[in-house]
Amino acid sequence: MNLENIIDNIKEKHRERAAKVVEGLYNYSVDVLSGWLYYTPTYALQEIAAGKDLDTIAKTRAIGLAAHMIMMRPTGLLRNYFANKWNVTKESSFLDKMKVNLVAVTPLQSVAYASMLVGGMAWSGNYDWKASLYAWIVGVGLGALHAFPYGYVQDKVRSFCGVAPAIAEKD
Repeated sequence: MNLENIIDNIKEKHRERAAKVVEGLYNYSVDVLSGWLYYTPTYALQEIAAGKDLDTIAKTRAIGLAAHMIMMRPTGLLRNYFANKWNVTKESSFLDKMKVNLVAVTPLQSVAYASMLVGGMAWSGNYDWKASLYAWIVGVGLGALHAFPYGYVQDKVRSFCGVAPAIAEKD
């Protein structure tokens, strides 16, 4: 093998690695975008209905945007994993699709929401652990209810952006 072939092989391997990195970053950004599009307005409306002031809502939503940057890609990967493991497709029953979304979304969301509540207490200086515990219980309960519509939104955003949805049509 001559030097030119060696250099060409190195270039090709570098291109392949770079393409994988770019694809991973793109998939990450699509899953984060889906979380921002669904959860930011939904939870802002819930907080308005609960009587929160606009300053507090702005702070919790800012924390939420940051939390989604951490949590939404793992959530998407878990949805992919369980949909594949359990052979759940668009044609599957509502209950099967709900199981995928509940198992993938709720555990991660419960940790993220607890972090958001603690962050909100630290930011505001108001450490009300009892109210935060109640808010966490209600938030996780509502979060479980949000799991199915969020899964639908994530799959729609993925399809729009050219990324395979977790719950896709049968092959």
